[in-house]
Amino acid sequence: MAVSIDIVIPSFRLHEQYLIPILNLNTPQGFIINYYIVADNPSIQIPASIQQLSERNNVNLLINTVNLGFSKTRNKGIDAGQGQWILLLDDDVLPDANLLSAYARQILLKPDVLGFVGVTDFPPAINSVTKALQITGVSTHFQLARREAEMYWSATANILLNRSLLGSRRFLPELTKSTEDMELLFRNAFENHLKKYQAVPDAIVKHPWWEKGSVQTRRLFLYGEGASEVARLHPVNLYTYYDFTNTIETLLLILIVTICAIIFSASVKWLFLLAFAQISAELLTNYYRTIKIGKSLSLIVAWQVTWHKNILEAGRLWGNITHAYLKGFALRIDGSFYKQHPYPFRLNRYKIIKLVIFTIIMLLLCLL
Repeated sequence: MAVSIDIVIPSFRLHEQYLIPILNLNTPQGFIINYYIVADNPSIQIPASIQQLSERNNVNLLINTVNLGFSKTRNKGIDAGQGQWILLLDDDVLPDANLLSAYARQILLKPDVLGFVGVTDFPPAINSVTKALQITGVSTHFQLARREAEMYWSATANILLNRSLLGSRRFLPELTKSTEDMELLFRNAFENHLKKYQAVPDAIVKHPWWEKGSVQTRRLFLYGEGASEVARLHPVNLYTYYDFTNTIETLLLILIVTICAIIFSASVKWLFLLAFAQISAELLTNYYRTIKIGKSLSLIVAWQVTWHKNILEAGRLWGNITHAYLKGFALRIDGSFYKQHPYPFRLNRYKIIKLVIFTIIMLLLCLL
């Protein structure tokens, strides 16, 4: 009996250079492939080439009458099909020619797994921004299937889900910032007795740098906001823990204390010194990170690492403030989902280095 795969592609742009190679992928023997392109743009002008391909029996082009957003659009594509497997692809990836064959081999070997995770490759770094995105792990997370044999979640740029095990679970429409992929995929794993998705390192797509490698302030801020939203939801909230305050959170606390000190006519000298030490420790630690991970001595790269890291953390803080969620302050998600209620205040190399630098700076300031 043939195995059926629904390929679901949400798209705002309907760019031909990406969609045509996907629609022309070779069908593995013994498989039925159906495409569901969901255009989340009511005023889209459909390119002639896409319109022509949509006349094939296995290509379904759905146009949203109103803009629904990422989650609802993906859900619409999932619900439109009935295939045994659901391949989620972004609309700006170029697939390797053997993408479907790579997944097909694994389906035949492991037909009862929760799903399969492929690899989404980015080009080599082209400037300081893209180098920083590699160092901070923003882009390298997409290649997790090369480093781990199984996982609880991955980016939805290239992932294959078992429809029977997915059941009625769908992306949450209220998650509009980001991390809706983490929420759905882990919830799906959790409700399937903590099964994991299996890595398929040879199922590869290529993704361009966002906005041709420009600074990703808005993207990282939304990532942070999205993380704050997801941290409040079951079952992800079972895997959260309190951590040492990061630089953004520490500066907010110093600001609050400073305002109080000014109101009560107290000295604020040491508060300014604390802020200076905190910012200096952050900058120097990220420079070390740039040298250690990025093998670069560039101050510009180190600044981009600092900027993108702190923008993400600012987004998370902002998400908690705007939702008046005080319990979210210094709350983190253990993205490995290794165990429930993980230990708080865990140290790592970079936290230790930052603490040492902060202490040394404060001691020097005290001696001045």
